[in-house]
Amino acid sequence: MQIRVTRTGGFAGITEDLGTFDTVGHTPLAARVEEAVRQIDFFNLPETVGGIGADMFRYEITVSDGPRRHTVSFVDDGSAEGNKLRHLAQLITPQIP
Repeated sequence: MQIRVTRTGGFAGITEDLGTFDTVGHTPLAARVEEAVRQIDFFNLPETVGGIGADMFRYEITVSDGPRRHTVSFVDDGSAEGNKLRHLAQLITPQIP
């Protein structure tokens, strides 16, 4: 399973590639990442979660697992849905505050 996280927006309107993580190798972190994907039922989430936030960061998470590939974007607005996705993003990109 491969997960890619990008971030756009903020005051400067930047786009950043925050990283890619491959769970092949089955490290303890890989197992936690795969479990987080399952717990939030990632492949059944809509393409956009949450609302629109002026000057807030919008994250985009793409998960590829064999023939399946799904991308979900969300605003880091503190919503329950956004927090679940934020947790997944933080597992693989710890620079997210």
